[in-house]
Amino acid sequence: MIRRLFFAAVVTACLGAAPPDPVAWKLQNSPAAPVKPGARFTVKLLATVQDGWHLYSLKPTAEGPIPTRIWIAEGQPFSLAGAVRSPEPRVMQDASFGMEVELYEGEAVFTLPVRVAPSAPPGAQKLVVNASYQSCNNKLCLPPKTVRVEVPVTIGK
Repeated sequence: MIRRLFFAAVVTACLGAAPPDPVAWKLQNSPAAPVKPGARFTVKLLATVQDGWHLYSLKPTAEGPIPTRIWIAEGQPFSLAGAVRSPEPRVMQDASFGMEVELYEGEAVFTLPVRVAPSAPPGAQKLVVNASYQSCNNKLCLPPKTVRVEVPVTIGK
């Protein structure tokens, strides 16, 4: 019983010392001019990771860490027009997982090719992008998290 209480106290202390979210997400390069229905454009999703922390690449690994996943939310006049492109990850041996992993530290810029639906109504819209990821440092991993990032896009006629 005492061991369980001690373990719970250590976990709580570690989680209490962790920042609320060591990764900040931001969409960049949204089109400045109106985009026509059916057109394609590219946006960049920037992940800024606090020092000492990392997030994992888009590549899933069997029994490994939770990979980053990026997608355009449903219910809007936008969709992915191809695969999300990512920077070259750092490859390292992870003692916690006992395997080689791919990760990002500092900044990672993901490029998303976006297509406007041919039936999109003209006017102001919000492009909503979701990112699901897990951030870790050399002592602990935070629970997986999904964030929603949005940027205004004007659809022309």
